[in-house]
Amino acid sequence: MSAPDCISSYLRLYGGALGERVLSQFPPLHNPGDPISPWLDQLKRRPFPAQALAILGIVKRFQEARCAAAIAECGTGKTLISLGSVFTAAAGRIFTLLALVPPHLVTKWSKECHLTLPGVRVFIVDGVRNGVGANGFTGVNEVRLRNGRIVREGLRTTLSEVRLAKNHRSARARWQAEAHAPSVWIVSRETAKLGYFWRHAYATRKSGPFTGNVVNPDTGRPILAGEDQLRRTDFRKVKHSEMILPESERARKAYFSPLWQADNAKIHRMASMEFIGRYEPATFCITSLCA
Repeated sequence: MSAPDCISSYLRLYGGALGERVLSQFPPLHNPGDPISPWLDQLKRRPFPAQALAILGIVKRFQEARCAAAIAECGTGKTLISLGSVFTAAAGRIFTLLALVPPHLVTKWSKECHLTLPGVRVFIVDGVRNGVGANGFTGVNEVRLRNGRIVREGLRTTLSEVRLAKNHRSARARWQAEAHAPSVWIVSRETAKLGYFWRHAYATRKSGPFTGNVVNPDTGRPILAGEDQLRRTDFRKVKHSEMILPESERARKAYFSPLWQADNAKIHRMASMEFIGRYEPATFCITSLCA
């Protein structure tokens, strides 16, 4: 037998052995002969057989772990797989999905939610800030599909309002009682991380042994960086910080000292994902990340 001279001949010779090796090391969670979940028939768009295999595999993964990943080429239907897996895993229960997507896919995701999930309500998170954003919206806005286009229409609220439990057991229970249906919250990746403006926070000693030096406001001493100390020219567009260590065993514990602070002279806002992660981690059943 001659040695293979290209990838095609190599796969023809050893493709079977490679396939058996892959299956032995990475057994599939869902095989083509396994029964299909009846919840797939409830979707408005029926997945292709390969997409159905991926959906049911992710559903079984959710039963074993808290995370799953669908890695595929563009155009293979990753959005449909994500929505179908969440809907199938919910098995008829009301769920709240948080989808973090690239900016150019926010409208596409909104449209596909309406075209795929029955009875779903879709919301776009336009940010957490005072005043309206660059697109003329702020807060959380419901969107609907009208004549093939996504329009902001329906409920308008804010993340600050949603985090309140009021007369309910929890904020999540209150939201599910008010929504009365599965809901998908879509936030742009750029909007999610767009936080407050910041400025440097350091001082310059006007007296004492460190006169003229840049010092940490928490300690009143120069800020050391290796064998040297920071100067004004080091504070440009880079955030600096310092770990303040105790001076003796009986002194206070070590603590982190950031050398920056929020700039209250500019737009007041908070990163959406930071707000959700800090105040509303239990509101959402599942989080989907789309790269």
